[in-house]
Amino acid sequence: MIFLHNPETLLLQFVPILLFSNNLEDLMASRMLHNDLLEEILLRLPAKSLLRCRCVCWSWNSLIISPKFILAHVYQNNEAKKYHVLLRSFGNANKKVRYKLCHDNENLDEIMTIDFPFVSQHNDFFRMLGSVNGLVCLSDDIVEATDTLILWNPVIRRYLTLPKRELDAESTYLGRSVFGFGFDSFSNDYKVIKIVYRKNPDFEALQVEASIAIFRLSSCCWGLSESTSIPVLDTRQAYVNGIIHWLAYNKLIVGFDLKTEAFIDMMLPKTLQNSNISDLTIASWCDLLSVFENGYWSGKLCLWVMKDYGAPDSWAKQFVIETFAIVRSLRRNGCVILENIGEKLVLYNAKTNQFEEFKTHVEGSIRGFHMKSYIESLVLLDKVDAQFVP
Repeated sequence: MIFLHNPETLLLQFVPILLFSNNLEDLMASRMLHNDLLEEILLRLPAKSLLRCRCVCWSWNSLIISPKFILAHVYQNNEAKKYHVLLRSFGNANKKVRYKLCHDNENLDEIMTIDFPFVSQHNDFFRMLGSVNGLVCLSDDIVEATDTLILWNPVIRRYLTLPKRELDAESTYLGRSVFGFGFDSFSNDYKVIKIVYRKNPDFEALQVEASIAIFRLSSCCWGLSESTSIPVLDTRQAYVNGIIHWLAYNKLIVGFDLKTEAFIDMMLPKTLQNSNISDLTIASWCDLLSVFENGYWSGKLCLWVMKDYGAPDSWAKQFVIETFAIVRSLRRNGCVILENIGEKLVLYNAKTNQFEEFKTHVEGSIRGFHMKSYIESLVLLDKVDAQFVP
């Protein structure tokens, strides 16, 4: 019975034998594992190990590529808090984009480098729109238009290029496009939203006409586009509580609920309602909806968090840092990576209220540096339209 409480012990005994043995008797030993127990063991394996396990036998492969198992593996990793960090760098000399997966520890120790197969047509690198459950949404955008949107699972080396539609052609001559990416836990579906404004929108207008289209990974296609009126949005997003959030130029936060597929409005903290939107950064900080007031010019960087989601009265100032810096990336442990006025990266530890050395070497241009919290998954493994990175 001890094995039932410690399935990893079973894993150590059986899986290496099954993976590396050519002996049929060894393979038959897999029958000793009850199907339910076998699934519990496999769910605790990292994604790359599960790819190897597909070669053991037909039944294992069928289980691992099933949508039910892929979803259960995501929830298992989230529950176990198996978080990593995906780090991007860009070399000015060779114009090469590099990605690497790192442990979510103090030194961001490298787990592996990741081949990046995509070449931007407009920029030095693709923009990382968002990262959810091991799936990264990349946008090859210049200003606010884009030719290419890609859903990429770097660990299993699969990607899906989103199909074109008439709305994409329109965005080349209409005024502005904004994108969002997140996971709808109600329907267990990943969604990309595209907002295309009419030409030369009034940034201070309360409502502006825009065309809306939603891509659903479950169907691998765009839904019918609709026309609606929403404020003009900043292109940066924050995904919190199943809702994609953007800062609006009319001094609001606008959210898109991925479950109801409807827009909602939220008020900024009162002291930020007259701020220039370029001085603000919306983010998810410790799983809370947050807004940073950058201190690149003022010398003071402030963080506001919404303690009770959806309640404007719950906005609270979390900390104020005396520094000339802007926010570059966030850590799940509450640390903030800043770029100071000398274009150097520093780490602010909110728990100790201290600045610390950023110990990870950043290759190439600091402009190309970006990092996001990442969790391994098998998402896209079951999609026949997904392509494999050789």
